[in-house]
Amino acid sequence: MPHEFDLDQLAIRLRSKMELRDLSVRAAATEMGLGAATLSRLLQGSASTTTPDLSNVSKAADWAGTSLSDLSSAPLREKASTLADVEVHLRALPGLEGPDVEALVAMVRAGYNHAKKVRSQK
Repeated sequence: MPHEFDLDQLAIRLRSKMELRDLSVRAAATEMGLGAATLSRLLQGSASTTTPDLSNVSKAADWAGTSLSDLSSAPLREKASTLADVEVHLRALPGLEGPDVEALVAMVRAGYNHAKKVRSQK
């Protein structure tokens, strides 16, 4: 494949949406316009022994609600995530009420701040 994509990230996103919607591999593949075997290989991420074609990666990424640029391997490795990035993702989780989100955000912040404090004392 001429472009390098983070296939593990795609697999995570696909599994997450399938679990959220309680879809089988066959049902999800049908929605994406892929064969079940192709989706099964995509769900293996980088562990798959076959390289998916760009068309299939694009269909799967669209269905998972992401873009090919979001799956580009280079930017993911160059840019470190921030606490704000994590918070955005926590707030975007489906099915959580405001207090649940606030509790999760507070726990992540507390854990992060504790880890920073411990590291700075070393």
